[in-house]
Amino acid sequence: MSEEITTVRPQPPLASDPLAVNVFTGHDTAGPDGPAAPADLDGMPWAELLDGSDEMIFTVDRGGVVRFANAEAVRVLGVAAGRAVTAPPLAAVVQGPPGAFDADLAERRLRGRGVRSGEHTLWYVRDVTEQVMRVDALLAERWRSAFLADAGRRLGSCLNRGRAARTTALLAVPALADCAVVVCDDERELSWIRIDAGPEDRTESAGTLPRWGVPPGSALDQALTGLTVQDDPRLGEDIAALLADGFGPVGSAMVVPLPGHGLPAGALVLARHAGRAPFEAVEVHLVRQFAARAGAAISAAALYAAQADAAELVQRSVEPPALPQVPGVALGAAYRPAWERLRIGGDFYDVRPGPDGRWMFVLGDVCGKGIEAAVQSGNIRQSLRALWLTESCPSRLLDLLNRATLTGDGPTLATLMIGAMTPEPDGSLTVSLATGGHAPPLLMRAADEAAEVDISGTAIGLLLDAPFGQAQVVLGPGDALVLYTDGVTEARGRSADRPFFGPQRLAAELQAYRGAPAAVIAERVAQRVTDWVGDRLQDDIAVLVIQAAGGPTGPAA
Repeated sequence: MSEEITTVRPQPPLASDPLAVNVFTGHDTAGPDGPAAPADLDGMPWAELLDGSDEMIFTVDRGGVVRFANAEAVRVLGVAAGRAVTAPPLAAVVQGPPGAFDADLAERRLRGRGVRSGEHTLWYVRDVTEQVMRVDALLAERWRSAFLADAGRRLGSCLNRGRAARTTALLAVPALADCAVVVCDDERELSWIRIDAGPEDRTESAGTLPRWGVPPGSALDQALTGLTVQDDPRLGEDIAALLADGFGPVGSAMVVPLPGHGLPAGALVLARHAGRAPFEAVEVHLVRQFAARAGAAISAAALYAAQADAAELVQRSVEPPALPQVPGVALGAAYRPAWERLRIGGDFYDVRPGPDGRWMFVLGDVCGKGIEAAVQSGNIRQSLRALWLTESCPSRLLDLLNRATLTGDGPTLATLMIGAMTPEPDGSLTVSLATGGHAPPLLMRAADEAAEVDISGTAIGLLLDAPFGQAQVVLGPGDALVLYTDGVTEARGRSADRPFFGPQRLAAELQAYRGAPAAVIAERVAQRVTDWVGDRLQDDIAVLVIQAAGGPTGPAA
């Protein structure tokens, strides 16, 4: 203050002084009937008593003039006895009605109360700056913890990298900055998404830029190698290309790496307008913690996408193939994996041309379920396709496949039915069969009941010189041979005793569809078993139907 401040030391109150008694005792002695001041107040060290308080105490009359101020009030508030309080914000407080108040004076937070005492008002004021700062610091820390917890929860549910990057930018604006740009490193190019804080709502934009277009040594280049760049004098110009055209002058900025698995998954660019406070040390620490969570989420989403793509490729390689068009033959197939979400399992079928002009087919069941069984069934299919290039005898194929399985890295137990189809000139179809422990197929004659083909053998993967059964069937026009895996007959029903679907029920079902197209028969069997089971299959289901189409045919191409 420009005025000289003096401390007025009060004299001990006298009983004959009504004003002093009023101020220091609170008793009203203005009237003749008022109580007399206690005689023992004479000689009390009032100045020392009040100056020793860390509370600011002063009194003002109804005209707003200070009548008394202790040393702390003079030092902090600048009030002086005999002068009116004119400096804000205390002037407004004193001129108002007595009561509790909070006010900011310079860098201090003041909290006080006024008490009316006759013609005067006694004011008691405390400096609560440190208390308020502690409370503010606690609230700020709580906010930071809640922000990081919310970020972890929202980012942890992102399995798509683009969604994780967008969530990162949305979380950062306006909580951390007025603009946030998340840059993801795609090796050859950089993809980015930007969120800007608008006057009413946030705006969003995205794009790409070539990896070679990032200047060496720039803030973005440094962040992509794992270094944090904060409030560098050139930072505003460095990140200008990533900011919106109308962003304006950059007041404060940061470019932070997004830690990934080994290498940064990208970078987070934060920019504040010129009117906003710069990043403080505690905010820098918060940004780095946030970036660590965002980087982990983006990196995990990228890894998940890569694994999903690889799994999709593997899945397509082991999925049942489309059936070919075979002259003189009608084919039908149906497949239901026990793990429906995987679309694959241990059951499989395949139809391929053989080296001698005949068409070869296989239906098999690998022991197990899920991915492991699917991989093993894929290995068997690939081995068979290689063997079919040079061998067309079904029993010989089983023997070669069995030896390859037993001498491989991990023995595989599987049952197979392998056959060769030969369309005849009269429209019939000769089918040569060999079984490796598989259930015998059902023969559906156009004018007879379904019956099992008499054939049996040993599963592959058990014995080196395992016996394999052989049989030959001639199908007349309209006749069909139905091959199926044990998931059909061993499917348990939904009733309390959970009966098997069984061969008899399968035969009866086929009888009802005698003469139907091969594709209809196969799909009907699979659907009937699915209905029988109810909620979920206990095992994979595969059905392959081979039907003599009838009519003269030439040799297979």
